[in-house]
Amino acid sequence: MRTLAAAAVVAASLWAGASAAQTPPPEDPALIAYLRDRATEALDTTRYTAAITPDGAMTLVYLTGPNWCGSGGCRLLVLDRTGATYRSVGEISVARAPIRLLERQTHGRRDLGVYVAGGGITEGYEVAVPFDGRRYASNPTVPPAVRIQEAPGETLIRADEPGRALEPSPDKP
Repeated sequence: MRTLAAAAVVAASLWAGASAAQTPPPEDPALIAYLRDRATEALDTTRYTAAITPDGAMTLVYLTGPNWCGSGGCRLLVLDRTGATYRSVGEISVARAPIRLLERQTHGRRDLGVYVAGGGITEGYEVAVPFDGRRYASNPTVPPAVRIQEAPGETLIRADEPGRALEPSPDKP
Protein backbone atom coordinates (compact mmCIF):
# COMPACT_ATOMS: atom_id res chain seq x y z
CA MET A 1 0.00 0.00 0.00
CA ARG A 2 2.85 2.36 0.86
CA THR A 3 4.51 1.63 -2.48
CA LEU A 4 1.29 2.47 -4.33
CA ALA A 5 0.95 5.77 -2.44
CA ALA A 6 4.60 6.65 -3.12
CA ALA A 7 4.15 5.85 -6.81
CA ALA A 8 1.08 8.11 -6.94
CA VAL A 9 3.04 10.99 -5.36
CA VAL A 10 5.91 10.53 -7.84
CA ALA A 11 3.51 10.35 -10.79
CA ALA A 12 1.67 13.47 -9.63
CA SER A 13 4.90 15.42 -9.22
CA LEU A 14 6.12 14.33 -12.66
CA TRP A 15 2.81 15.35 -14.19
CA ALA A 16 2.95 18.72 -12.42
CA GLY A 17 6.54 19.23 -13.62
CA ALA A 18 5.62 18.36 -17.19
CA SER A 19 2.67 20.70 -17.01
CA ALA A 20 4.83 23.55 -15.71
CA ALA A 21 7.41 22.98 -18.45
CA GLN A 22 4.68 23.45 -21.08
CA THR A 23 3.40 26.78 -19.77
CA PRO A 24 3.13 29.27 -22.64
CA PRO A 25 5.74 32.05 -22.61
CA PRO A 26 4.67 35.50 -21.44
CA GLU A 27 3.21 37.73 -24.11
CA ASP A 28 5.96 39.32 -26.16
CA PRO A 29 5.09 42.71 -27.71
CA ALA A 30 7.41 42.05 -30.69
CA LEU A 31 5.72 38.71 -31.37
CA ILE A 32 2.25 40.24 -31.04
CA ALA A 33 3.24 42.96 -33.55
CA TYR A 34 4.59 40.31 -35.96
CA LEU A 35 1.38 38.28 -35.69
CA ARG A 36 -0.83 41.36 -36.14
CA ASP A 37 1.02 42.17 -39.36
CA ARG A 38 0.47 38.59 -40.60
CA ALA A 39 -3.21 38.40 -39.60
CA THR A 40 -4.33 41.86 -40.78
CA GLU A 41 -7.81 40.89 -42.03
CA ALA A 42 -8.35 38.08 -39.53
CA LEU A 43 -7.46 39.68 -36.20
CA ASP A 44 -10.89 39.14 -34.67
CA THR A 45 -10.91 35.38 -35.40
CA THR A 46 -7.25 34.48 -34.85
CA ARG A 47 -6.03 32.57 -31.81
CA TYR A 48 -2.43 31.58 -31.25
CA THR A 49 -0.34 29.38 -29.02
CA ALA A 50 3.36 30.23 -28.79
CA ALA A 51 6.27 28.20 -27.43
CA ILE A 52 9.96 28.94 -27.22
CA THR A 53 12.40 26.09 -27.75
CA PRO A 54 14.44 25.24 -24.64
CA ASP A 55 17.58 26.77 -26.15
CA GLY A 56 15.66 29.99 -26.89
CA ALA A 57 16.64 29.77 -30.57
CA MET A 58 13.16 29.42 -32.07
CA THR A 59 9.60 30.41 -31.38
CA LEU A 60 6.80 28.19 -32.64
CA VAL A 61 3.40 29.80 -33.15
CA TYR A 62 0.34 27.65 -33.80
CA LEU A 63 -2.37 29.80 -35.45
CA THR A 64 -6.01 28.74 -35.32
CA GLY A 65 -9.20 30.23 -36.69
CA PRO A 66 -11.04 30.17 -40.02
CA ASN A 67 -8.23 31.89 -41.93
CA TRP A 68 -5.56 29.50 -40.63
CA CYS A 69 -7.24 26.10 -40.50
CA GLY A 70 -8.75 23.68 -42.95
CA SER A 71 -9.81 20.07 -42.88
CA GLY A 72 -6.15 18.97 -42.70
CA GLY A 73 -5.06 21.16 -39.80
CA CYS A 74 -3.88 24.66 -38.95
CA ARG A 75 -0.85 26.87 -39.67
CA LEU A 76 2.38 26.56 -37.69
CA LEU A 77 4.89 29.41 -37.92
CA VAL A 78 8.55 28.67 -37.14
CA LEU A 79 10.37 31.87 -36.23
CA ASP A 80 13.88 32.96 -35.30
CA ARG A 81 14.22 36.07 -33.17
CA THR A 82 16.99 38.63 -33.40
CA GLY A 83 16.54 41.44 -30.91
CA ALA A 84 12.95 42.63 -31.29
CA THR A 85 12.59 41.23 -34.83
CA TYR A 86 11.15 37.89 -35.88
CA ARG A 87 12.16 36.14 -39.10
CA SER A 88 10.32 33.19 -40.60
CA VAL A 89 12.30 29.97 -41.06
CA GLY A 90 9.24 27.95 -41.89
CA GLU A 91 5.50 27.88 -42.26
CA ILE A 92 3.88 24.50 -41.98
CA SER A 93 0.53 24.58 -43.73
CA VAL A 94 -1.47 21.71 -42.26
CA ALA A 95 -0.31 20.80 -38.78
CA ARG A 96 -2.18 19.55 -35.77
CA ALA A 97 -1.03 19.70 -32.16
CA PRO A 98 0.73 18.32 -30.29
CA ILE A 99 3.77 20.07 -31.73
CA ARG A 100 7.04 18.52 -30.60
CA LEU A 101 10.72 19.37 -30.80
CA LEU A 102 12.38 16.10 -31.74
CA GLU A 103 15.87 14.97 -30.77
CA ARG A 104 16.71 14.13 -34.39
CA GLN A 105 18.35 16.89 -36.45
CA THR A 106 18.60 17.84 -40.10
CA HIS A 107 21.11 20.46 -41.32
CA GLY A 108 21.94 21.52 -37.75
CA ARG A 109 18.39 22.11 -36.53
CA ARG A 110 16.11 19.82 -34.62
CA ASP A 111 13.20 18.36 -36.58
CA LEU A 112 9.65 19.28 -35.58
CA GLY A 113 7.07 16.62 -34.82
CA VAL A 114 3.52 17.46 -35.92
CA TYR A 115 0.39 15.39 -36.11
CA VAL A 116 -1.40 15.08 -39.45
CA ALA A 117 -5.00 13.99 -39.93
CA GLY A 118 -8.07 14.99 -41.91
CA GLY A 119 -8.03 16.40 -45.42
CA GLY A 120 -8.22 12.88 -46.80
CA ILE A 121 -6.01 11.25 -44.15
CA THR A 122 -8.35 8.86 -42.37
CA GLU A 123 -5.96 7.64 -39.67
CA GLY A 124 -3.81 10.38 -38.16
CA TYR A 125 -0.10 9.96 -37.46
CA GLU A 126 2.96 11.96 -36.40
CA VAL A 127 5.60 13.15 -38.86
CA ALA A 128 9.07 14.65 -38.53
CA VAL A 129 9.35 17.93 -40.42
CA PRO A 130 13.00 18.58 -41.35
CA PHE A 131 15.00 21.75 -41.93
CA ASP A 132 16.63 21.99 -45.39
CA GLY A 133 19.37 24.44 -44.48
CA ARG A 134 17.16 27.49 -45.08
CA ARG A 135 13.59 26.61 -44.03
CA TYR A 136 11.45 23.91 -42.51
CA ALA A 137 9.40 21.88 -45.01
CA SER A 138 5.99 23.48 -45.57
CA ASN A 139 3.77 20.44 -46.08
CA PRO A 140 3.99 17.63 -43.52
CA THR A 141 1.97 15.23 -45.68
CA VAL A 142 4.64 14.82 -48.39
CA PRO A 143 8.42 14.23 -48.43
CA PRO A 144 10.79 15.36 -47.07
CA ALA A 145 8.52 14.98 -44.02
CA VAL A 146 8.58 11.38 -42.80
CA ARG A 147 6.17 9.36 -40.71
CA ILE A 148 7.53 8.53 -37.25
CA GLN A 149 6.50 6.49 -34.24
CA GLU A 150 7.57 7.18 -30.69
CA ALA A 151 10.50 9.42 -31.67
CA PRO A 152 12.27 10.98 -28.69
CA GLY A 153 11.53 14.65 -28.15
CA GLU A 154 9.52 17.06 -26.06
CA THR A 155 6.07 18.53 -26.47
CA LEU A 156 6.12 22.31 -26.85
CA ILE A 157 2.47 22.89 -27.80
CA ARG A 158 -0.14 20.52 -26.39
CA ALA A 159 -3.29 19.58 -28.25
CA ASP A 160 -5.50 20.81 -25.39
CA GLU A 161 -4.16 24.39 -25.29
CA PRO A 162 -6.93 26.83 -26.20
CA GLY A 163 -4.62 29.57 -27.47
CA ARG A 164 -4.78 33.31 -26.90
CA ALA A 165 -6.92 35.74 -28.84
CA LEU A 166 -5.01 38.01 -31.19
CA GLU A 167 -6.64 41.37 -30.83
CA PRO A 168 -6.20 44.56 -32.84
CA SER A 169 -3.57 47.01 -31.69
CA PRO A 170 -5.00 49.48 -29.13
CA ASP A 171 -4.02 52.39 -31.41
CA LYS A 172 -5.92 51.00 -34.42
CA PRO A 173 -9.69 50.55 -34.84
